[in-house]
Amino acid sequence: MDGDAGAEPPQDDVFQEAPAQETASRVAESGPAGAGPTEGDVVVPLETEMPRRSRRTAEEVFEDPGDAPPQRSSSRPVAGPPSESQDWHLDEDDDAEPLPFPEPEVVSTRRRRRRRLGWTIGLVGVLVAVVGVLYFSPLLTIHHIQVERNDLLTESRAQELLQPLYGRPLPQVGNAQVQELLAEEPVVDDVVVQGELPDTLTVEIIEHPPVAEVLDGDELQFYNEHGEVIRTFADPEDPEADDHATPRISEEAALRDDAVFSTIVAVLGELPASAREAMDSATADSIDSVRLILDDGRTVVWGGAERGAEKAVVLEAILASEAEDFTEVDTIDISTPDTPVTR
Repeated sequence: MDGDAGAEPPQDDVFQEAPAQETASRVAESGPAGAGPTEGDVVVPLETEMPRRSRRTAEEVFEDPGDAPPQRSSSRPVAGPPSESQDWHLDEDDDAEPLPFPEPEVVSTRRRRRRRLGWTIGLVGVLVAVVGVLYFSPLLTIHHIQVERNDLLTESRAQELLQPLYGRPLPQVGNAQVQELLAEEPVVDDVVVQGELPDTLTVEIIEHPPVAEVLDGDELQFYNEHGEVIRTFADPEDPEADDHATPRISEEAALRDDAVFSTIVAVLGELPASAREAMDSATADSIDSVRLILDDGRTVVWGGAERGAEKAVVLEAILASEAEDFTEVDTIDISTPDTPVTR
């Protein structure tokens, strides 16, 4: 135990008992460089300093620039300014721009589709707004109504029926509204309505043609193909009535039986306008014995209302013919249109 007391303590104990300053002073007192240790000096191996330095924290190590770790070398060359020996150079006026990469076609297509969709939605919105403004705008109210092609419908009667349209916005009036107002007039078959900015409505009347006329007392009545009175003239000699060449149905045939009268009117309605113009009158004793009297005195036996379209074609051909078999006869029977008979 006594022999161990003078033994040299372990190195770790030396480091714990002697601070760094004491160790440095002992090394300095050991003498000039190259001189060996003297008796009583504590010898500290140099390699024992390294573990002590390794215990320093990273902050302590990097506080001294000299202690900074060396940079790791890289196999990649470091870009630097070009030298005169290099065969390429940089132009100082060139702007460094990234290389353009083409946009994928899918992205371009989607962008164009979205752009077109946006334009379409915007255009529709503008149109809806414009239509809404025009539809309700008080600036386009109807102040004038022009009625055209009304031969049997008088101007005063048309204006009277269309009176509710005045003051309404022009875009709100169409064929349906005008037809509804004129529905009580049997002469009106159809209408064509057109607006003229800013405040004029033009109504074109398409009338049922008069197919027959009846002298009832002092009144002359025009009938359409449905047997409805479409115009009444208080004076049978009215010049306006002479403008329509219409076959006259005798008063007896018209008043005797409604079915007979309706059959005569239906037969006259089957005729083309050129054939009606050649007619003077029409009569019948029954629904199967309709007779048409031409202006030149010839009589056409029509028969009943069946096969009316075929009979009309045959009669038109006969009236256009100059053959004596048709022109020099008194009666032409087309009740059977396949085999017309003359007498």
